[in-house]
Formats: sequence, C-alpha cells, structure tokens
Amino acid sequence: MTTIDAHRLWNAPTQTAPRERLDALHLEKIRHLVGWAYEHSPLHRRIYDAAGVKPADIRTWDDYHHRLPFTDKPDYVADQEASADGFGGIALGPEQWQQYFHTTGTTGRFLNEAFTHYELHKAGSQYCYGLWDHGIRPSDSMYFCFDFGMWIGLWSFYWGARNLGLTIVSGGGASGVQRVRQIMERRPTVVCGTPTYLLHLAEIAKREGLDIRDAGVRMLAGGGEAGFSIPATRQQLREAWGAEQIYDAYGVGEALFIGQSCNEWAGGVHVVEDVCHSYSVDPASGEPVTSSDEVGEHVLTTYCHFAQPFIKYRTHDLVRIDDAPDHGCGWTWKHMPGVVLGRADFMVTIRGVNVYPTAVENLVGEVPGLSNHYELHISRVDGMDRMLVKVEAGAPGADVADLGTALGRHLRDHLGVRLETEVLDTGALPRYELKTKRIFDSRSAAERPVATLGGHP
Repeated sequence: MTTIDAHRLWNAPTQTAPRERLDALHLEKIRHLVGWAYEHSPLHRRIYDAAGVKPADIRTWDDYHHRLPFTDKPDYVADQEASADGFGGIALGPEQWQQYFHTTGTTGRFLNEAFTHYELHKAGSQYCYGLWDHGIRPSDSMYFCFDFGMWIGLWSFYWGARNLGLTIVSGGGASGVQRVRQIMERRPTVVCGTPTYLLHLAEIAKREGLDIRDAGVRMLAGGGEAGFSIPATRQQLREAWGAEQIYDAYGVGEALFIGQSCNEWAGGVHVVEDVCHSYSVDPASGEPVTSSDEVGEHVLTTYCHFAQPFIKYRTHDLVRIDDAPDHGCGWTWKHMPGVVLGRADFMVTIRGVNVYPTAVENLVGEVPGLSNHYELHISRVDGMDRMLVKVEAGAPGADVADLGTALGRHLRDHLGVRLETEVLDTGALPRYELKTKRIFDSRSAAERPVATLGGHP
C-alpha cells in the first residue's frame, strides 16, 4: 500500500475520500443546485419546464443522467442576447456581482460571465490543491506574464496565488523583452502563462543574448492550451527554462480551472471534485461513457457559480476520465489522462481515421528541427475532409522541404493516414499572448459531421 504524505494534501478528507462517498456528496450538491437554479434562474426554469422536470424529480444518478436536460453555450448566449443586462442564465442580480468577464470566443461568440465575491474566493481555492502538492508554499513567488483583460483564465490563477499567500509579480502591460528582464531580475519560483507564450519568452531571451535558465525558475504553470500535458511540449519547456516542474491546470471559463496536475503524474489532471462534478458522454447520444479507455465529451456541473449556474453543461471538450486513479499521490479524485484530447466539433475524420489536434501536436514535437509553432487548416475537397499541417522550422536557414517530408512521413506512420504538410521559415506564424489559435476550419456548418467516438485518439 502506498504511504501518503499528508503534508502534500490541501484538503485530505475529500481529496482521499472513497468513490462511493464522493459520488454521494456530488448527488446531494447537484440536487440542491438544481433547486436553486429552478427558483432563481429564469433560463433554467424554462429549460426544466420544457423537459417536464421539477427539482424534486432528481433523486438518483439515473434521474440526473436521463431526466435532467443538458445545458449548452447557445442556451446562455440566446438568453444573454434577449436580456436587458446582457447576461444569460443569471440567478443573482447585478447588485451581487463583484466582477465580470467573457469567454475567449473560441466558438465565435462571447459569453458574458458574472461572479460574486464568494465565487471569486472559491475560484482561488481551486489552484491550492495542485500547487500545494507540488511543494509551492507562501514563501514562494509567482510571475504573471499576461495583461489583465476580460479572459478569466489567468485572473483566477492570480486569485489562487493570493489565496495561497504567494508573492505576486505582475508582468501586465510589459513587452516580451521587459518580461524576460523582470523574470531574470526578480527570480520568481513560478512563472505563469500559456505554454506557447512561455516558449516564446525563451526565444526572446535567446535573441537578447540572455539565458532564461539563469533566472532559477522552479516551476512553469498555466493552462488554456494542451501543451503542459503534451510530452514533447513539456520537454521543450524544461529544456528552454531549466524548470524542474511543469504544472497543468484545465478549465472552462464557465467553471474556471477545475483540473489540477498532481506531482506524480505528468500527463494529465485530477478533477478538483470539491468544486465540480465531472463526467463524459457520447456526443451523439448523450449517454454516459462508462469505460476509462473511451473518449467522451466532458460534461460539468460547477459548485462555484451560483450567480450564473452551469449544471450538466456540455463543454465539447473530448476527454478520457479515470474514476479510480492510483498515482501514489493519494488523490482519489477522477483523473483525465492527456487532459483535452480534442474538441467534439474539431475532431476531424480523414479517410476514416479520427485525427485529434493534441495527437498532431505531440507528433510535431517528435520531429527534429521543427518548432512548436503550428497551425491545422481543415477543408473539404471533393466531399472529403483534408488537413494541412503548417509548422515553423526550429532554426533560420533550415531545409524546409526536407523537414516537410520528414513531418509528413512521421504523421502518416503514427496516425495511419497521410496529412498535407508545409514547413515555414522561423517566425512566419503569428504569436499569441493568451490562447494560441491552432485550428482554422474552412468547412461550412453543414460539412462538419457530428463526432462519433471510440477508444484512444
């Protein structure tokens, strides 16, 4: 039996609770939340009334899975556009709000989000489980390399650092060069950002004649992209920064960062079950996925958003969920190996083979001479989907033709299907401070089939 170091656990009673106890707590919380939403959110009342469901009808997991309707972003956006205050699904009025944000718009339409003081405090608690497990303590410091805009993601990371008592060093408003010099001067324990931007900062440092490894950064942390749990990207980050630890946080703006990596498992995150319920479904049928080997669409109920409840909410993220992980960390909470494997609306079937963006990213990172900067361009030609993989060369003057041939061969050998490839000169693709835009889909809505899933990507 694994001996657990209790000093690594932020909240041992639930972090190590047996699955039966956790499931009972979840059902109790969900039943209360459904009642709250029905009484206070006109959107939820309409959705539940249309389905012929009252809160008292949700007594068992079968009721939850098969009687309670799903909610989805279009429900909230439609309600938002019809409301006087410009917010959808609201259960508490503006006098209760402390701050508001909007999603990053990856689906093309912003969703406005309102949070109370209590909810912002709870948002900060979500990070403490993983950071504490990695040995981060109040004597440590965290550098934030992002501008404080309307995306909630790294705001909530900031609240987590404050909740843990860390010294905050903000790079808001600074240029890339200024941020590199601030990091070299302040020597923070943790640097927080998206993985592509952190690699970009390492490039800037090299261009300025500086070695970012001399800053002594112990941990790189963040989210918003898959890279922190992609082996090839993790290795690039370690080599570029000399960092001992890579910490991944997964979330959606509606529920904040509800997944944290433990210190034992480098390729995924535990669901923070204190703050949400998480399971997956077949995106076509809506039936629960019961095997940890199967990919499904992630469905969330958050316990940290009473002003704007999100209950049985379809994220459209494709995940695998292990209900009984055993990493030696002591956490009994569910685990998502590889975190987000793709999007239900972005998984592409090329000549009968399911292609996931994260699988492509990992394979790109295995080809010597390529950088981590890539784009996937999806189109439909003669009734068949096609994917063009654009990647930058890792160094100026590289033979892009030879690299393109090597990349095409590597993708074909490991995916079982040929993808088009184009290797570009260094610096040809745009850089992003927040979420990097990877996927460019030129297919019409009618040409994008509903995803069907099965097995590993």
